[in-house]
Amino acid sequence: MATLGKIRKHGVLLVAAIAIALFLFVAGDLIKGGESLFQKNQQTVAQIDGEDVSIQDFQKLFEEFQGYYEIINGSSLSGEDELNRVKDEAWQTYLQNTLIQKECDALGLTVTDNEVAEIIKNGQSQLLQVPIFMNQQTGRYDYSLVQDFLNEYKQLKESGTQMQDAYEKAYKYYMFAQKQIRNQSLAQKYQILLSKAIISNPVEAKQNFESRSNETDVLLASLPTSQLSDDKVEVTDEEIKAKYNEEKEQYQQNLETRDIKYIDVAISPSDADKKAAEEEMADAYDQLTAAASNTEAGNISRLLTSQVPYTDILKKKEAFPTMIANLLDSTAVGSVSAPKYDAMTNTYYTFKVLDKQTEADSVLYRQIVVAGTDEAKTKASADSIVNAIKGGATFAEIAKKYNQKSDSTWVSTAQYQNSHLDADNALYVTTLYSMQPNEIKTIKLSNGYNFVLQVLEKRNSVQKYNVAAIVKTLNFSDATYNAAYNKFNSFLAENNTAEKIEANAEKEGYSLMPYPDLTSNQHSVAGIHNTRDALKWIFDEASEKEVSQLYECGDNNHLLVVILDKVNKKGYRSLDKVSSSIKSELTNEKKVAQLAEQLKGVKSIEEAKAKGAVIDTINHISFASPAFISATASSEPLISAAAAKAQKGAFVGPIKGEGGAYVMQVVDKTKTADKFDAKQEETQVSQTHLRVAFQTLFNVLYLQANVTDNRYKFF
Repeated sequence: MATLGKIRKHGVLLVAAIAIALFLFVAGDLIKGGESLFQKNQQTVAQIDGEDVSIQDFQKLFEEFQGYYEIINGSSLSGEDELNRVKDEAWQTYLQNTLIQKECDALGLTVTDNEVAEIIKNGQSQLLQVPIFMNQQTGRYDYSLVQDFLNEYKQLKESGTQMQDAYEKAYKYYMFAQKQIRNQSLAQKYQILLSKAIISNPVEAKQNFESRSNETDVLLASLPTSQLSDDKVEVTDEEIKAKYNEEKEQYQQNLETRDIKYIDVAISPSDADKKAAEEEMADAYDQLTAAASNTEAGNISRLLTSQVPYTDILKKKEAFPTMIANLLDSTAVGSVSAPKYDAMTNTYYTFKVLDKQTEADSVLYRQIVVAGTDEAKTKASADSIVNAIKGGATFAEIAKKYNQKSDSTWVSTAQYQNSHLDADNALYVTTLYSMQPNEIKTIKLSNGYNFVLQVLEKRNSVQKYNVAAIVKTLNFSDATYNAAYNKFNSFLAENNTAEKIEANAEKEGYSLMPYPDLTSNQHSVAGIHNTRDALKWIFDEASEKEVSQLYECGDNNHLLVVILDKVNKKGYRSLDKVSSSIKSELTNEKKVAQLAEQLKGVKSIEEAKAKGAVIDTINHISFASPAFISATASSEPLISAAAAKAQKGAFVGPIKGEGGAYVMQVVDKTKTADKFDAKQEETQVSQTHLRVAFQTLFNVLYLQANVTDNRYKFF
């Protein structure tokens, strides 16, 4: 009882203690959950219809697309712009596939494994038209190559053998192609289903044909709006507001954008940098002139780190930079070209022509590789092979004895001339091209191997050159960069607000540039490379009128500062944001109205000419496309419509166009030689409608999915 009494006495404190304990327990879970949610948000690259797209999933998709382009191009992607293009393509493909998949799931549309297998078997996809699946003899897709590859891959996988990168890369591509074929087939089914709801009819088909095949020739008199200055037209604020309300739906934006102002300091070489480059090139010229051998000239090229590495072989003209190639024929062997600057490539260059020869472009040859336990035995084996062949033994017999194939191979100059060949490869190439058909030679390489070479045929004699070239880009020095950085940094320290920068930038020689409606999916600020940090600041951290830090960006040659001027939310753009464009539109309309008034009552082309009109003959005008009028530099759909409606000999006008006011005399009405095919025309009209409908539907699906694109945070 005493214990119960104590419990009752301290009941409130116990309840409070229990409540606190429960709170801490729940709060702990909340904190952990919050951390988990935060981490999840950090990994979310986008949202589509409320579903997260993780950075890992998108990165995997991007790598698949990257692999696709590397396979079809035969080389790795390079450069920020190229990588961004592939990222955008990967994103657009993923977005379209996701939106269409949701629609197809609701409709019950699917693509079966058998359908995908049939497409792969028949090669009915552009994704399959890649070198790894092409028959080298026919140049066409070969399903047996796909089967052979998959069988080999499976066997290697099951055996536990470590596979070459090429196998893994090819298999990843095959799986990517298979997935994309399924997605593309599903989209095609969806389009076909949609097409059944969009039909044409004989009447529309006939009208479509006639709008294209009926043509009109006219004599046109034009009064361009450029004849009137803007100050001759008054546009009131009330008119602008009324036009805004009338066209308000045009001013709806579905992405949040930013208006910014920025200063971009592009650093360029100073006069001192140019002088230093010229002195370096003059020294290179002297060294090349003094070089007594090809080896010496090559060493000079290597020591001066020329952009054109030297290889002691003959090359065709196109292997050299254009500015050097253009001078090769006029430069004698042994001569050194005086140093020059090429503005197109921003390089200084000089070169020495070491040799010129007319030589075969392609050589057909075969070889036997000889290896021995020591140098003497290897040479003896190679010599015995040569003697045996000269004595009557066939090349194939000897190759078989050494467990090698005797197949012949063509080699062309283009295959090696753009590669930096080491001494062994240079010797190999030079030997091949110096040999005559049916001649046999042996060469010894630095690795101890001897090669027995036989040339079978040589084709296409071309001019070739052995050239040692010193090519150096004109770059700015560290001193130049530091001077520009310190000057700009000092300016920003003294002008640390938007107002001060706007007031003083021009005085200090800096241009403050406006950039309206920047979107986060543009990858960069104002097209300057490596500005992702600035982009993240603009969209994630900055407040209106805030000034950014100084960014070192571009290709290490730009300094950037940004002012966030305004945040433009989703929805209707404000009147002040679009008033200038509306004013321009209204000004143009009023100009056209004034010009049309001048042409009112005009009954002939001569009368219009007397009022200052520009006269021109416009032929082959059809209703199907707007007529382009050179006098006003504008496309005018109303002229096409009026010309199609008017009879031969009629005088029509005035017509209020986009770029001016017009009157015209109809000179002739003709028909093209095209023949009407009702079925073909209906199909064409339906396809046109389908393209428009599909794009419209995709836009609707996009808006309904409330897509959030945060790729800028990661790429």
